[in-house]
Amino acid sequence: MQPRPALGLVRPHFCGEIVPTQQADVSAKLAIALAGSSGYARHLSALKARSAPFFAVIEPILKKHSIPNDFKYLPLIESAWQANAVSSAGAVGYWQFMDQTALDMGLRIDPGNDDRTDLRKSTEAACKYLKFLYRKLGSWTLVAAAYNGGVGMVERKITRVGHRDYYSMTMNAETGYYLYRILAMKELFTNPAYGLGNQGLLLASAGNPYDAEREQARRMGWLRDSDPEPVGTPIETSDIAPPSRSEALVMDSVLAQLLKDKPATTPVFLGDVSAKLVRAGQRKIGQSWAFSLLDDITVDGDELKAGDLLYAVVDDIDARGNLFLRATKAISPATRQPIPLVLTAINPSTGLAGIPCPKVVKPGWVVQWKL
Repeated sequence: MQPRPALGLVRPHFCGEIVPTQQADVSAKLAIALAGSSGYARHLSALKARSAPFFAVIEPILKKHSIPNDFKYLPLIESAWQANAVSSAGAVGYWQFMDQTALDMGLRIDPGNDDRTDLRKSTEAACKYLKFLYRKLGSWTLVAAAYNGGVGMVERKITRVGHRDYYSMTMNAETGYYLYRILAMKELFTNPAYGLGNQGLLLASAGNPYDAEREQARRMGWLRDSDPEPVGTPIETSDIAPPSRSEALVMDSVLAQLLKDKPATTPVFLGDVSAKLVRAGQRKIGQSWAFSLLDDITVDGDELKAGDLLYAVVDDIDARGNLFLRATKAISPATRQPIPLVLTAINPSTGLAGIPCPKVVKPGWVVQWKL
């Protein structure tokens, strides 16, 4: 008999941002979310089969808009794939948009024709909204929190606590637990330990899994033969035999392994572009800093070249001394024409906004930036 691979070889992350499971409160919340998902685990094969055609539509749209693929679990959490789902607050559809937000994102709300119930249209609008939140907050974990609790609430929390770490913020019960629900669902879908039930029920036909997902979506009328062929990632399956232990023991084992497998080296997160410091402003909110691009980059159709100047302002300085820089425009030395943009400086060790500032800031300091 072949030995079964160890569980939890990859520490959990959300959109590339490592989940700090070494913190007791974080691991406890994740354990609670995993335990709360045990009902799903008993019917995981059916849940995957039901989710497959939705993912086949959602994944290529997320990729087109450069939204991390982990957000595909959000409508599953929000609406359980119910097009006509209505929350107690009045949010409607797969992505649970409130009326004003839906209208702001370009969706139509007419009697008998609500775009929030259209999977493709509402996903396009959700991507637009998620990009807006990321430009405001600079962290995908905070984007998820703001999707649930509102961007104003998250911004007030940032101002109050002086940092942008979701995991150490105290929020209302629903928002504070929201990301862990998404993480638990992702763990169910991707961790081999949850391969409960009959394997092979995910897709009815053999062959390429993604082709099968698309064929199922086509049968349901969500994809047309005339649609361009998108690129996506099939939901994960496992050939590992189902575990014989109870689900509670499986979840405990997974969590223990996640805590045990701490990374040997500090992860490095690269931004969409690098830029080196040309002129440092004062370390005060509202001060202007100038950088020079090290890479070519295209932003909203405008092509920027290495050497173009990037102008940023200090949005915030937290209690730890981390600097929150937001680039607002670029200027080519050749044309001297300003190009408006929004880039956020990120910490390469965490992937989050808020970069440790050297004690002595000198020209040449290289900073990573995310769109």
